[in-house]
Amino acid sequence: MISSPDAMRSSDHDDRPTRTFGPPAGVVLGTLAAGVVFVVVLEFLVIISFVGQRLWNHPALLHDVVFTVPLLLWVLVAVVSSLVCLRVLTAWLQIDEQGFELRSLARRTRKAGWDEVGRVIAVRDIDRGATPAEMLDAPATAYDGVYLLDPAGHRMLAVSSRFFGPRAQDMTLHRAREAGVRIDHIDAITTADLRSQAPQALSFMDRHPNLLLLLLAVFYIVHNVLTFAVWGL
Repeated sequence: MISSPDAMRSSDHDDRPTRTFGPPAGVVLGTLAAGVVFVVVLEFLVIISFVGQRLWNHPALLHDVVFTVPLLLWVLVAVVSSLVCLRVLTAWLQIDEQGFELRSLARRTRKAGWDEVGRVIAVRDIDRGATPAEMLDAPATAYDGVYLLDPAGHRMLAVSSRFFGPRAQDMTLHRAREAGVRIDHIDAITTADLRSQAPQALSFMDRHPNLLLLLLAVFYIVHNVLTFAVWGL
């Protein structure tokens, strides 16, 4: 691990315009594909059971709790997946000399000036082990993550090259440096070491991606088994 503070540099003029960044095409396609997988592919048994048996005409539907649970869980999956897709697909990040603003549907707007940012951590490579994130190759010039923390060390914003691209990271670092914010560059670090240095930089999903996948797998297995037990085929 190599870590060093980035010295503040100033310029006589700035020819970089205010920029707005959104998810790259690969993220858009991947998000749509993931939505289809979660709502349709993994719920195929539920769908064919419901449609094949014309259960919308069944007298127990919406009257018997146990009989209705498989449908309610599918609706829950569809709603959550739709919200996540909307959150990713409609995200836009604006970075200028005043600060940053992150907006999207199904997300609380995050907006702050550079005077509110206490520290920026730019990590070139985070060793997460064998996780889904490691399968999404980022450009060689990109940082694994650029994290903006407030003076108390709480995470304000995470600029991922996979979701916003390396140009968004470059602009973030440029504007932070211009505003005199301390920037720490880290070449390589594990999630445990990063958590010890900046406990709030990583979200729960960042720290435990495999646990999240395990919980999702358990949910879908239980849902399909419950569907088979209650509705049959």
